[in-house]
Amino acid sequence: MKGMILAAGYGIRLRPETDRLPKPLFSIGTTNMIRNSIGYLTHYGIKDIAINIHHLRHLILKELSWGVRDKVTLHIVEEEEIMGTAGGIKGAESFLAGSTFAVINSDILHDINLDEMLKIHESNSAVATLALRDNPNPGKIGTLAADTNGRLARFLDTTMPGYKAGNVEPKQKMFTGVAIFSAEIFDYIPAGRRVDISTEVYPKLVETGKPIYTYNHTGYWADIGTPKTYSDVRMDVALSRFKTYSIK
Repeated sequence: MKGMILAAGYGIRLRPETDRLPKPLFSIGTTNMIRNSIGYLTHYGIKDIAINIHHLRHLILKELSWGVRDKVTLHIVEEEEIMGTAGGIKGAESFLAGSTFAVINSDILHDINLDEMLKIHESNSAVATLALRDNPNPGKIGTLAADTNGRLARFLDTTMPGYKAGNVEPKQKMFTGVAIFSAEIFDYIPAGRRVDISTEVYPKLVETGKPIYTYNHTGYWADIGTPKTYSDVRMDVALSRFKTYSIK
């Protein structure tokens, strides 16, 4: 399995700090977010990794020039303009095509078990398998729901054919930013333009009945998207509530 880290964004909610430093380089314990992300993938034996970059990308390239490339194979996609979550994945198609691959966001800390996710993905011949967690604020974040077999039955306002509310798990879920894809996913992402995976790709896959499955994560999960959440995450690491990953 290969991997991809999404690291192109502006980090608008963290301005003015992100005007000087891209969010993937924000420190976390003794490391930073991009190195933790690479370390997470190598923890699961993934050494072929694509990374898309745009905002302040020269700083990310400099960071990746030492202590990384001798341990993993990196395929860097420099976006001249932001291509969106699905567009970013499409930009790495030449590197990822032909294999199953995991995609993670660089601004999230978690201990999601990729081995368990992969078993679900392969046993169901899924196009995509999404790691979900309990949704603390359905009104703000939007709701995802799986049926009793773990198949994604509802993605926000889109439901699968034959959807019945009584046939889905009662707890409302949210996406964690971690997914495993089969190479078939590229058939559903338009080329040459910005594409958001949550508005253009997942809804179409769900409403046409494509096999998307879910993994329920109950462990640690946090993002660093705001000054408050970044401060909370740094405290969690300092108090050993979360152990960062080292590149192996």
